[in-house]
Amino acid sequence: MNIYAKHGDRVICSTLDAGYDHHKEVAAKYLEVGKEYTIEETVVGDWHTDVCLQEFPGIEFNSVFFEDV
Repeated sequence: MNIYAKHGDRVICSTLDAGYDHHKEVAAKYLEVGKEYTIEETVVGDWHTDVCLQEFPGIEFNSVFFEDV
C-alpha cells in the first residue's frame, strides 16, 4: 500500500500472515482478508508504517497487511 495514504483513502486487507508476531496478533483480532477499510492516518517509521483505520479507532496496524483499492 501507499505508506503516505491520506485520510479517507481505501485499502483492502490482503494477508494476515506478515510483519512482526505482535502485529499478526492484532491483525488477526480485527481484520478480515478481502475486506476494505478506510484510512484515518498513517505514521511512517524507520522499520514499519503504522496504519490507523476509521473502523478501529485507537488501534494501529502494520502496513504490510494492506493493498490499495
